Amino acid sequence: MQTFIYTWKRWSFGYKFLLNIILAGMFLFVSVTIRNPAAPRALAYNYLREAVKKSIYFKTWGWNTLEGEHFLLKYQDKDANVARLVLAAAEEAYRPVNEALDYRPVEKIPVIIYPDKAALNKSFGWDADENAMGVYWAGVIRITSPNDWVQDKKHLAQEFMQNGPITHEYAHLVVDYLTRGNYPRWLTEGVAQYLEREVTGFQFPAVEVKDKREFYGFKQMDGLFDTLPNQALAYSQSLAAVEYYIERYGFDSLQGLLLSLGQGKDLHHAFLLNTGRGLDQFEEDFQKWFMATLKSAKAG
Repeated sequence: MQTFIYTWKRWSFGYKFLLNIILAGMFLFVSVTIRNPAAPRALAYNYLREAVKKSIYFKTWGWNTLEGEHFLLKYQDKDANVARLVLAAAEEAYRPVNEALDYRPVEKIPVIIYPDKAALNKSFGWDADENAMGVYWAGVIRITSPNDWVQDKKHLAQEFMQNGPITHEYAHLVVDYLTRGNYPRWLTEGVAQYLEREVTGFQFPAVEVKDKREFYGFKQMDGLFDTLPNQALAYSQSLAAVEYYIERYGFDSLQGLLLSLGQGKDLHHAFLLNTGRGLDQFEEDFQKWFMATLKSAKAG
């Protein structure tokens, strides 16, 4: 009987302690939500990102591992010949991208090399005809092995360093962490292309627009980016929008925009705070600038 009473008291104490912890957590959650309504979404996204990273580590548990100063690389035996090359490209992108966006990661970043595009697509459950060389999602950079897409094997290292996806995908990662997942697709694509060009010199061919009716709206490019019929135009517009932003308001303002998004501001108010123009006004200004730039280029 005494043992039962002792056990019951110990269980009762533990139950009350756990209940107090839950209530305190709920109180903290409600307090934070009232002060910053975006905080719960950011917190949930952080948990999702960490869960995805742990899932990737689990799925690639038996793969080879190569650890650098700032990155942790996972690859299969057939890609042993390019593992150090990929790691070198990642380390080379690390400092210039971080310095540009004033960001410092707190842990090593996972990079997964998939032997071919089919394997990369399968990791996301995509159709086999998807053609991505690299993808950033939820804290992890995934790339297709250069063995699969570089045609000139004699110059494989040079081709990968100049045209590979590492810098582009790492820039996506930094934008994601700075904004805590609160960003539109066109903005991160524009920033990634801009920094990729600054670091490696690579740029997709520009797409000419004859009439502003051909433009994709920012809302279209946010929600439907990957399904837009003219992908080249979507990427070209994204880069041009970031170029215009920097030309008009400066790179420091772009950093401020990303930080405002990270603080939970919606896109309109983040633009208003950092440029004095709302999102719709910025979009209208950008389209006029872009068309004027095209006319000027033709006249020259």
